[in-house]
Amino acid sequence: MPEPLNEFFKETNDLEQINHLTIFIIIVYAFLYLAYLPNGWLGLITSFTATLALFGAELSQKWHHLSSNGYIFNGLFPLSDTNPYYTSALRLLQGGTFHHVGTLRPLSHGTIATILGLTQENLQATIGILVLITAISCFFLAREIKKYQGTIASALILTLMFAFIKLYIGSVATENLGLAVGALGTAVMWRGLHTQKVKTCLFGLFLLTIALNIRAGVFFILPAFWVWGVYAFRSKSRFSIPFLFGGFAVILLAFIFNSIIFKLVTLPGSQSNGNFAYVLYGMMVGGNWTTITVDHPGVHDTRQIYRLAFQAFLADPSALLRGFLRAWKQFFLQGFAFSFVMSNTINQILQIFSVVAIVKFFRQWGSLISSFMLMGLVGLLLSLPFAPPWDTGTRIYAATIPFFSLFPTLGLTWICEKSKLSIFTQVSKINESPKLLKNFCIGLTIFIILGTLMTKFMSRPPQFSKISCPSDHEVAYFFNSAGSSIQIVANQEKSQSYIPKVTIHDFNAGYSFLKKLAKGGMLEKFFETLDDISENTTIISKINLINQEGIWVITDSQLIPQKQGIIGICGQSINLPDDNWVHGKLFYADSMELVK
Repeated sequence: MPEPLNEFFKETNDLEQINHLTIFIIIVYAFLYLAYLPNGWLGLITSFTATLALFGAELSQKWHHLSSNGYIFNGLFPLSDTNPYYTSALRLLQGGTFHHVGTLRPLSHGTIATILGLTQENLQATIGILVLITAISCFFLAREIKKYQGTIASALILTLMFAFIKLYIGSVATENLGLAVGALGTAVMWRGLHTQKVKTCLFGLFLLTIALNIRAGVFFILPAFWVWGVYAFRSKSRFSIPFLFGGFAVILLAFIFNSIIFKLVTLPGSQSNGNFAYVLYGMMVGGNWTTITVDHPGVHDTRQIYRLAFQAFLADPSALLRGFLRAWKQFFLQGFAFSFVMSNTINQILQIFSVVAIVKFFRQWGSLISSFMLMGLVGLLLSLPFAPPWDTGTRIYAATIPFFSLFPTLGLTWICEKSKLSIFTQVSKINESPKLLKNFCIGLTIFIILGTLMTKFMSRPPQFSKISCPSDHEVAYFFNSAGSSIQIVANQEKSQSYIPKVTIHDFNAGYSFLKKLAKGGMLEKFFETLDDISENTTIISKINLINQEGIWVITDSQLIPQKQGIIGICGQSINLPDDNWVHGKLFYADSMELVK
C-alpha cells in the first residue's frame, strides 16, 4: 500500500493511542458508499473490489507494521486463545486430537486445519484465505441489503461488520469464520423475508446455527427465529407446518454435524462449549467467568462447576433475575452494544438509529421484517445473561453481529425516507445471478463440515527417522514450511519490514505494548527473552511432533534447511507460563537436520 495509507491504517491499530476511530469509520463508510453506489456490472465490480481492498489493506498493514494485540504476536503468530486454536489444527493434521482449549470450537479449528493442510501448513496463506472468506461473506450480505434497502444501508452494515472484525483480521480467531457464516445466514434469511420463501429462510436458519456452533453466542436467537417462522408463514392455518418441522430439523441437523465432528477430533471426556459452565457460575454469584477459579481454585471439571452453579441458584434464586438485569443494563444502557466501533460519538448515533428502528418495528409489527427483527430482539434479551457483556467483550456476538447491525441500518433507512432523502434509499435491480449467494453458502458449508471430516480421516501420525543430540541437549521435530516464521534481519538490510522478513528494530517495537502489559507478571521473563534475540535469527511457530505441544523455534537463519519437510533439531528449551497468552515453550536450536 502507499505509505500514507499504511500509516493511516497503522494508527487505527495503535493499542496505546486508540481512543476512538470516529474519522476512520466515517472515511471507511464514505469509501464503501461510493463503491456500492454504481448499479449493474460496474457496481458489482466496484463493490466487490472495494470490499476485498478494505479487508486486504487491514491484513497488509498488520504484516507491514507487525501489529500485536491479544490475538496476534508481531503480525503473524497466534497468541492467547488463538495459540491453542492453531496448535489444535496442526495436531489434527498430524493424526492427533485437539488441545483441550481447541475442543470448545471444533468447526472453526477443523476448518483452519483443512486450510493449513491445503497450503502445506503455510500460516500466512491460511490467514489470507480466512480473510478472503470473511470479506466475500460480508460482501454478499451488503449486496442483499443494497438490493432491498439501497446503497446507504449496504455501506453502513458493511462498515459495522468491518469495524467489528478489524481487530481479529490476521488471526485464526473463531470470530472470523463465525462472522462470515453469520453474515451469510443473515443474507439468506433477508432474501427469504423479501421473497417470502420458506425454504430460503430455513437455509438461512441452518447457516445461523452453524455460525453459532463456530463461535458460540446468543443461542436463544435460534428458537426465536423458529417461532417467528412458524407464525409468519402460517398462511390460512394457525401455524406453518413446513416451518415447524423444517426449522426444528435444520437447527438439529447443524448441532448434529457439530457433535459428530466434536466426537471425532477431541479427547474422550471433553465437553462441547464447556466454558459455559464458568459463565453460568459467574452470573449466579455476580462475578464473571473467572470467578470460579477464585472461589474454588481446584475445580476444573465442568460437571462439578454446573453443580456449584445450581447450588448457588438454590441458595439465592433471585440471583438469576439480577443476572438478567445486569446483562441488559450493561448491553443497552452503558454504551456496550456498538462499542466495537471504538468511537463514543458513532456508538451513540448507532444506538439512536437502533431505537428509531425498534419504534418503527413496534408500529408495524405485522410485517415480516418487523416481526423478524422483534423476535430476534427477544432472542437477544433471553441470551444476554448467558452470553454476558462482562466476560469477553463483543467477540462473543460475532455470529450475530450482522443481525445486530440491521437495527441501526434500518433505522437510518427509515430516517432518510421520512426526511425526504429517499434518494439515498433508492434500490435498483441487482444483475448478478441469485444462485451466487446460494452456491457460495453451500460450498462453504461443505468445506467446513466435510473438509474437517476428510482432514481427520486422511491424517496420520508422521513417521520419520530420529537424530542424535549431545547429552546436555534436547531434541524436537517439526514440519518445516513457508509462511510460518519471522526472519529478523539487520536494520540496514531492509528499508521496510514485511512479514516474513523484518528488521530487529521493528521486531522489538512490534510487541512493545504487550511487554508493558506483562510487566510484573508471569510473562515478563518471556518478553525479556525476546529482547535478547539478535539479527539474522528466525522464529518458527509450530508443534513438536514428539508430543504435539506448541513450540517456538528460535535459531540462526542460516541453519534452516531450504527444503520443506520434517526437521530434527537439537538445543535447549524454556518452558513458557500457560496463563492464557502463550502455550508451549521457546526452543533455542543449535543444529537442524532434514530427516527422512
